[in-house]
Amino acid sequence: MKAAGVGLGMIGGMVLAVTTVNAIYPDVWRRMKRDGKRAARAISRSSLLK
Repeated sequence: MKAAGVGLGMIGGMVLAVTTVNAIYPDVWRRMKRDGKRAARAISRSSLLK
């Protein structure tokens, strides 16, 4: 029971942190998505994978 409370508390804290960051910086998620796509393209074009 105690472990479930700790787990729920951690999840609640993460949700609160994400909500706060999203409220302060609303374009963070768009930037992360854009940069992730850019990184994926760079990795797929990399000569290290060939």
